[in-house]
Amino acid sequence: MDYFSDEFLAYLELKQDMLFHKIPAEVIWSYLEKSLAIGKTFASQLNSKDIFELYAESDIKIKEEKHDGVFYKVQMRAQFESDRKGNNLVYLYEKSITQLAEMNKLSLKEMKRIILAHEYFHYLEEKGNKHVYDQFMPIESIKILGFSQKAHIRRTSEIAANAFAKHLLSLKHLPSFYDYQYLLRTNQLSMKDIEEEYDQFNTLERTQTNS
Repeated sequence: MDYFSDEFLAYLELKQDMLFHKIPAEVIWSYLEKSLAIGKTFASQLNSKDIFELYAESDIKIKEEKHDGVFYKVQMRAQFESDRKGNNLVYLYEKSITQLAEMNKLSLKEMKRIILAHEYFHYLEEKGNKHVYDQFMPIESIKILGFSQKAHIRRTSEIAANAFAKHLLSLKHLPSFYDYQYLLRTNQLSMKDIEEEYDQFNTLERTQTNS
């Protein structure tokens, strides 16, 4: 059984959004499918599939940091930044990327290509002035005494970025697959945890298919 289909990995990504519990169950599947489709479409529209060539053409600077990528207990592999002057920069946290590459038995260059592809999608979002999450109806996040505040599900952009990287680089899985392999092999996650999540996902899939 392939526990790591695109849809399941996208579901795990969506669950990390702080507003996931606010998303109506009947639209979750459409969030997954639409986000994955957006990423795939973006990749199909590029003439070049060489990520380093794309960075050069777009004048995006790559800065390799020796920092381990841990900020406020959150592990980061890379970070895209764009300033008001139109300068674009991607930080690569080499120690973190090296650990990820080793656990997945990939070369450091290959893992960097995957991560850079993910970040390139975020560059395309910024360039187009329209993020993926803007293409979904905002969710009511707070309702107090008749006052309602709405917010976007930002993890949809991460799902699309992963789909973009997968199709651009012809990967077997979405890039988040490598993160889960890392967590499994460092005993930060167990297959029982994955199986429990998969059962919930299966229930969701059956509900959406039969509706």
